Amino acid sequence: MKIGGKGLKRHKEGEFSFLKGGEGEPFLLLHGIPGSAFAWEFETQAWGMKQLLDKLGIKKLYLGGHDFGGPVSLTLIRMFPNLTINGLVLSATNVFTDTYIPLPLRIAGVPFLNTIFFKAMVGNKMGMRMMYLAATKEKKEASWQKFERHLTLSGMDLTRRIFQRSLSDLKTNYQPIEDMLPGIKVPTLILWGKNDPFFSTSVGERIHNIIPESLLKIYEYTGHFVPEEQPSDVARDIMDFFGGKRDNGVLKL
Repeated sequence: MKIGGKGLKRHKEGEFSFLKGGEGEPFLLLHGIPGSAFAWEFETQAWGMKQLLDKLGIKKLYLGGHDFGGPVSLTLIRMFPNLTINGLVLSATNVFTDTYIPLPLRIAGVPFLNTIFFKAMVGNKMGMRMMYLAATKEKKEASWQKFERHLTLSGMDLTRRIFQRSLSDLKTNYQPIEDMLPGIKVPTLILWGKNDPFFSTSVGERIHNIIPESLLKIYEYTGHFVPEEQPSDVARDIMDFFGGKRDNGVLKL
């Protein structure tokens, strides 16, 4: 397994567009939002990822998910138990039915008003810039110029629909995911930003306490976009975790 942005090349496989590179055992990394995808629903995305893995001939892999990529990763594990998952990375993600939702975002459950609110919040470039400024702490690595590349009209509309749908019914959307957490038996690395305004570190700590073979790493001066804000540290910590660098049986990150 070798992680790094250099040497990655974009590929197209049917409806999928993805970056591929490196060497060693496969590591499937699923991004959150903003981003681009053909549709959104945890099970729909999991089916799509399984089709892609089948086309690539991959049955054994490491798996990682940031933000909404986390629930998709876990749904992939739940739906396809015959996949061999060597290890799991969860980054700044929600997997619970009772995670605290700030008052303005609770409008997601109010018909008609929800669409108007979320179009104003994340359905346009000005709203997305406000979200970027609020959610990103380390802006040198995760610059607005890099963030802005994903902000196509279709991408922003997808972001709006994901926010709106996922927050409208946490019980329905997240119950199967929450239920499976105690049964995860693979080494799991949980990555969190200390200054994440969406999901506090207490969410990461809760995931860590439930998943048996897990380790939680909290990055200082880091907001919600952990992989973008701390790319070098994240790559090193993933390599160290799955490479097994331990001191008297305790992993040191």
